[in-house]
Amino acid sequence: MPHHNNHHDDDDVILIPHPCSYRGRSSNSSKSVCAAYCDCEFPKSTIVAGYKGHVPDLIKCRCGEDDPAYHCINWHWHQQSELDIHLEGPNVTFHPTYSQGTAIVRGEEPLAPNMMHFWEMRILTALSGTDVMFGVGTDKVDLTQFKFHFVSALGTNAQSWGFSYEGKIHHNGYQLPYGQKFSQGCIVGVLLDRTRGQLEFFLNRRSLGVAFTNIPTDPSVKLYPMICSTAAKSSIRLINATSQHECLQLRAFRAVSKQPKAMEELRQLPGLKTIMNDYWFLAPPVRYSQESKNSQIDMLDEAVLSKNRRGRKQKYKDDDVDVNDLYSNAHKIALHHRAESDEEPALNEYFDEYFHYLF
Repeated sequence: MPHHNNHHDDDDVILIPHPCSYRGRSSNSSKSVCAAYCDCEFPKSTIVAGYKGHVPDLIKCRCGEDDPAYHCINWHWHQQSELDIHLEGPNVTFHPTYSQGTAIVRGEEPLAPNMMHFWEMRILTALSGTDVMFGVGTDKVDLTQFKFHFVSALGTNAQSWGFSYEGKIHHNGYQLPYGQKFSQGCIVGVLLDRTRGQLEFFLNRRSLGVAFTNIPTDPSVKLYPMICSTAAKSSIRLINATSQHECLQLRAFRAVSKQPKAMEELRQLPGLKTIMNDYWFLAPPVRYSQESKNSQIDMLDEAVLSKNRRGRKQKYKDDDVDVNDLYSNAHKIALHHRAESDEEPALNEYFDEYFHYLF
């Protein structure tokens, strides 16, 4: 496995692009916008711009946050009077009147070391302007640094890592293509593995692959969830936030979760119900809007491709992967079986090597 260095340089950036970037898409595919999570109607930008009240009050849709089995929030946004934001519960509205720079908001408490953290945010308004970004940053990030400047704030230096609504990832002054552009109605998920120093993003509950492998693992480094925006009246809602302690069971489930067809078989086993609920964020319930159904990608192929499509900044090779790392080797098991037969292997064929760790 790659070593987790707590210093940061551009060589540490790792890119694993989303496979839809490669599947029969034109050269203009980077300009296409990901379909919303559902088909609910959202207010147009003109309505939001003229609205005098609290912007989230305009949003009636609760898709993605209406299942009590998964809905939980174990932290909230941090209120800071000098920031140009308005907080009301899980909702954050950037530049409520007009924008004159970049506002950054972070979570109240740092994300504990030696744990896996996952949180989801629903984009309530259309995104536009210089940038709207989601990610993490250390306590050294100055939240007011770009108050009067329009910049892509997360990733400007070694203290933060960001995923832009333009589909790019940013760190230490570098940016790389990563996924589709996204906007109103989409759900952005963030999976932070503080044990292995990995950061992964989800779009509409579909993994885009590991974006960074150089997140500090040192317990003395304080990391916070962050969002930044330059867009006036841009509104984001935190809909889920959970944390789980690192353990072998969690690692095993994460490896299994990369094979969607096998996950369907696991859901039929009553004895795994508690585990499925605890680790739901590794295989979140997916739904498709009518627009996105027509361009659905086979999720097994996606799991394989997301581990093999390496960007030009990739620093490590497969030879560097720990053979005992269940998660990193899950795609190799799938490739091995698919090469031998066109038929879909049974669950036990996939996971004989680590399935027993779930029990």
